Amino acid sequence: MKLQTGLLICALAVLAACSGEERAAQQSAVVEVDSTPLLADGAYALVSVDVTEEGQVSSYQRDQIKIYTQNRFMFAFYNELTARVDAGTGYAEWVNGVLVETPIANQDGSIEDLSFDLTIIPTDTGFTQSLSGMKYGERSVDMVEQWRTLSTENGEFDGLWKLESSSPEIGSRAGFFEMKLIGGGHYAFFQRFSNEGELEKHFGFGSFQVNESGEITETAMTSSIEGYAGREYQVDLKLVDSDHLVQSFELNGVVITQTYVRI
Repeated sequence: MKLQTGLLICALAVLAACSGEERAAQQSAVVEVDSTPLLADGAYALVSVDVTEEGQVSSYQRDQIKIYTQNRFMFAFYNELTARVDAGTGYAEWVNGVLVETPIANQDGSIEDLSFDLTIIPTDTGFTQSLSGMKYGERSVDMVEQWRTLSTENGEFDGLWKLESSSPEIGSRAGFFEMKLIGGGHYAFFQRFSNEGELEKHFGFGSFQVNESGEITETAMTSSIEGYAGREYQVDLKLVDSDHLVQSFELNGVVITQTYVRI
């Protein structure tokens, strides 16, 4: 009986040791994940993109912005490959030198169960980004993009914001959806709504400046909204708390007040 008890104790000790080794290995694996960013938060402008599809390489230049701030990202542009607005936003996380982007929404709505592993190589003027197997319907392309730094400054309104309400409602636009990212001295947004029965999708981006008096000026650089780009807009922003932002501006003589929640 004593022999059996001794063997049982030895077996339990071995199991405990193995379990401890497994826990140590798991903890070690977690610790070994390097989340050091290779790129500073900020706003970046696309210089050029090389698209490879079935061995054929095409080069494009377009007005496109990408903003990284607080582990969030947003990009926005008009996509010549699809002939439509292309914008998206989500989470950005560095994992062992690879930038993992997990989109949560784009111009068509919410996104789930999708992520991209991006190879980022910093340069003197910005960075190079490589992505393989980008899907456009049944098409698959590889892309190499060159980006130029616009600014890496930060501010109190930086973050990813989702529109919760607007008062008064803007015209006859139903189901108005908008996401806005502020960071790197710039802003970007995309929106979707139904206008008199027609579904519309838009984007816009530009510089975001706060003067010494706290007055905010958004200077639109590019947009799919007719007449929006190339103009300055005075915007009043207030943080209600750490997770809610109120934005007010004048449109056609009417003051529009919008409430956003931080994502």
